[in-house]
Amino acid sequence: MLQRVITGSILVILTAILLWVPGLHILFGFFIACLTTIAVWEYFRIVEPANRNILSITTLGLVPLAVLTGISHALIVIHLFFILSFGLLSIIYTFNRTTSINKFVHAFFGLFYFGWVPSHLLILHKAPEGPGLITLFITAVALCDSGAYCVGKLLGKHALAPEISPNKTWEGSIGGIVFSVVGTFILWLLHEAIFTQFLPVQGVVFYFKWGIILAILSQFGDLLESRWKREAGIKDSGTIFPGHGGVLDRCDGMLFAFPFFFYLLKFL
Repeated sequence: MLQRVITGSILVILTAILLWVPGLHILFGFFIACLTTIAVWEYFRIVEPANRNILSITTLGLVPLAVLTGISHALIVIHLFFILSFGLLSIIYTFNRTTSINKFVHAFFGLFYFGWVPSHLLILHKAPEGPGLITLFITAVALCDSGAYCVGKLLGKHALAPEISPNKTWEGSIGGIVFSVVGTFILWLLHEAIFTQFLPVQGVVFYFKWGIILAILSQFGDLLESRWKREAGIKDSGTIFPGHGGVLDRCDGMLFAFPFFFYLLKFL
């Protein structure tokens, strides 16, 4: 537990510095690109544990480039790079007879989930309220994860999805939502009292709403990764974060929830 707390504290401090200190936008982008590259490598270890191929290797090279397109702050650049990358993967699949449809699907999903999705984080980071919105997002998802873990350990009795993750419970799921809502409510209080210029200028309903929505979405992301690991017969995606597992173990909920967060903010 102590190791888990120490690792978590270091990650929080490092992320906060890169997120909030002015002039570090490009460094923040490279930080995210490094994390997602490790995450997609862990992903391929899970879905193709003994079968590296040209499609997975190409995707490993494309993912950090896809993430860094977010530095352009233009959605058209992100989408164009994704389309061109999809075209490249399609050509490789078509003309390389050592590949298969399963490998192509794994590569395409890896490019989408670990490249296209995180690139939007860099666009949001550069927006006027970007760091505050990202802080809200990370707070909601991280506290949901911690709340689900703690409440599930203490009170969990009814399995949530026993065939996917036997240790996840309904009590833990509800506890995660409660933790998320409480955390976002505290952020709103801090905004009203101290950090008026930093956190999103919105009413309490905005914070409360996203606390619930992000908690629910992030749990689907957690279950998705659990399904992958269940099929592969492994417990953690990696060991890079002592006490926490791999990058994918820490970011699974965020990766699933973030595109919903970004586009709902943009269009609603």
